[in-house]
Amino acid sequence: MGRFLLIRSKGTSYESFYTFTDCLYHALRRCGADVDVFDESKSANIRIFTGKSYDAIIDFNSTMPDKRLDDGTPVLSALDGPFINYLLDHPLYFHDQLSQNVSQHVVCIDRRHAAYLKRFYPELKSVSYAPLPMMPSDERDIISIKDRRIGILFTGTYTSFELVQRKLSGMNPDARRDVFEILSYMQADTNLTMEDAMTRFLETREKKIPDKIFRQFMHYYHMADAAAAAWARDIVVRAILNAGIKLSVCGHGWNSLRRYDNTPYDNLEIIPEVTYHRSVDMAYDAKIILNVMPWFKDGIHDRVLTAAGHGAVILSDETSALNELLGDSYVSFSLERLEDLSDKIGKVLRDTDYAQKLVGEAYTRTIDSCSYEAFAAMLCESCACTVTK
Repeated sequence: MGRFLLIRSKGTSYESFYTFTDCLYHALRRCGADVDVFDESKSANIRIFTGKSYDAIIDFNSTMPDKRLDDGTPVLSALDGPFINYLLDHPLYFHDQLSQNVSQHVVCIDRRHAAYLKRFYPELKSVSYAPLPMMPSDERDIISIKDRRIGILFTGTYTSFELVQRKLSGMNPDARRDVFEILSYMQADTNLTMEDAMTRFLETREKKIPDKIFRQFMHYYHMADAAAAAWARDIVVRAILNAGIKLSVCGHGWNSLRRYDNTPYDNLEIIPEVTYHRSVDMAYDAKIILNVMPWFKDGIHDRVLTAAGHGAVILSDETSALNELLGDSYVSFSLERLEDLSDKIGKVLRDTDYAQKLVGEAYTRTIDSCSYEAFAAMLCESCACTVTK
């Protein structure tokens, strides 16, 4: 059933990548595959894997493409098997890794990200789109909406605009001004991707640049994308709180969220931050899971599938990919019509039958097709080059 090498190459906030790797490991093993794991954090020697042949070598947001052995050989060139780099953020953040002279198959969780890579990184072996699989859940632990204690739950980090400004303080004044100009295009039209905004920015200066320079610009001005995602999260959360609706949050930074007059929100419940795995379990007790896309315009975030698999109503800004997967089984909103949020949330919280209908339909649409078992079976049944085309 195949042999796979999974990479655990770095620590992340909430230990999320470790969780994803562990889920894939167990799913592949259940498919009958042989699976090795390289855990760099435990100082394992990658050379112990160089004598083996693998059907696929898989890592999330990988730093492996620019790593070298002591003799200067690229690590990935020393390993025998096609390498799959599963990107969970915009590719612009991984410009250095994607530009390395090593063979890579890249999987994106947003179709616009995949299109970006196909245009600007033609040297990649292949590029494909696939949402991150759903976190495992136990149907026996799913309780009815009416019995859940948390009204609306959001799990993730809060980044204030002041923190964004501090992060930008290290840039030279001209570059900082450019970042805010690029950001302003995305705030004015929330359907724009970062590359759309960058194109407009260059057009105002009547500049036409080669694709290889464009992708370098995207990486250099990456804070515009990060700022847009932080801004979107901020305005959605404030729209809910300003409507007088209680919101429960769990993650870094929420103690810094204040009203614009610097007074605290009395309807904001801050739950002490936990690991990613623990935060997923909290979804069993939430009536609604709030998702704000990190500026994905044609993709699906893992919060959405966590909600679907754990019996919670999904409340998310919409994308084409999300509409195709869920249809009418989730509550969608637009960043440009946040005044509609109060009525949409109120209907779910008041009408238990309506909420339960949404939950059932979303669960049916996702529980089999979006599981780690389905993804692992696809890997086991095909060679990596076929899977990622």
